[in-house]
Amino acid sequence: MAIFICIVSGIFWSFFDVSRKLTLKKISSISLLIIFSITQILIFFVWVALDGFRIEISSYFVPGLSLIIISTISALLFLESIKKSELSLTIPLLSFTPLFSAILSSFMLKENLVMTQYFGIVFIVLGATILYSKKISLAGIYNSIFSILKNQSAKYMLCVSFLWSLTPIIDKICFKFSSINFHGLIQAIGICLVLFCFYKNSIQKDFPLIKKNKLLIFITVAIGTTATILQFLAIKLTFVSIMESIKRSFGQILSVVFGRIFFKENISPQKTLGIFIIITGVLNLLINS
Repeated sequence: MAIFICIVSGIFWSFFDVSRKLTLKKISSISLLIIFSITQILIFFVWVALDGFRIEISSYFVPGLSLIIISTISALLFLESIKKSELSLTIPLLSFTPLFSAILSSFMLKENLVMTQYFGIVFIVLGATILYSKKISLAGIYNSIFSILKNQSAKYMLCVSFLWSLTPIIDKICFKFSSINFHGLIQAIGICLVLFCFYKNSIQKDFPLIKKNKLLIFITVAIGTTATILQFLAIKLTFVSIMESIKRSFGQILSVVFGRIFFKENISPQKTLGIFIIITGVLNLLINS
């Protein structure tokens, strides 16, 4: 059941990546984040009202506040990155998230994988690196690292990759002191307040565009909220690094497919090889889970 939820979560996150990129062609990233957080507030509030909640506020405060700050910064960086670059060349950089998660969760949650699972994560990262390279060769892979360092959007996404490796770990820490629904409500309220404090004029400027594109925005926030809830459930049931590996792998593979379908992005031989290696890494994780 845990693996199934991880897979479904990964698929929803992939659709969310596409819908976000389409939505960002219509409205600003700040407006989208504010609308997304407001939607989550409403959904989690209804969940709390119907199902009740649990919270140990003194123990929850520090990790909960840290998560609000990290989530806000990483979301802004992510949206700027996918807005300015090809989906199939930025999303694959999130493959580094499972590697960071495996290292950090080992220290922060004492979640240690078996050696073959670590090899699976290495395959996923290697596949993403090949996917980003300009040609299939050692020199091409080597140069892809430098192209990442020179690309502003890619650098944003690497920062996001590290920050997003932290968020599910802190989520899992927070779940020790709060129910899922109340945690989601607090996080959505916190992010919304931060955005309103610093960017309150953005959504006012975008209001005519928001009204014009309300269906696309509704679909985007509905997919995103579903993906968020599924991720919460997944990390309650399995290791964070396994959830991230499965989730990100589906994201990398579908980003190439969706990039071609929706944005006419080229599918090169190295992208195909990269996907094959990523799939190999995922299968390694699933077999040994």
